[in-house]
Amino acid sequence: MANTDKVQIVTPVVTAKFPNLLETEKFDGTDTGKFSLTMVIKPEEVDTIEKAIAQAGGGKGRSPLKLIATDDAYHPGAFQVKAKSKYPVRAVDVTGKPVDLGEITNGAEVRVKLGFAPYAQSGGGVTCYLGDIQLLKARKGADIDFGDLPPGYGEFEEGDLPF
Repeated sequence: MANTDKVQIVTPVVTAKFPNLLETEKFDGTDTGKFSLTMVIKPEEVDTIEKAIAQAGGGKGRSPLKLIATDDAYHPGAFQVKAKSKYPVRAVDVTGKPVDLGEITNGAEVRVKLGFAPYAQSGGGVTCYLGDIQLLKARKGADIDFGDLPPGYGEFEEGDLPF
């Protein structure tokens, strides 16, 4: 199947999870040779992706779309899809200006160009190709509020060593 036969979409707003965008993904110590991004999709936003998978031949074999368990600590009842690319992708901000891929971290809110295509090996299914990314909201630091710092802790001035 030629690349022009892929079903291509732009996702709704999704949450980035396990981005491997600066270097190819490693799995069990082996380099997969592919860049990847797992995306978390809210249940009310999953229609666009389900339709693209169906249009690409879904319903036969494996689907790249997975339901996250309802007892998951972080995204209960949401869906996830993992997309891969042999080549580095590009990222832009909301104005279309280039963004360093290192800014796309776990928890970032993004929109992603995806391609879906059927495959026949091992019983068949639909695979998901990773395209360019639009960073809508970067995740900065931890989401945990520790409150005020204890006395004696704070910014150190140059030459002021903590020991």
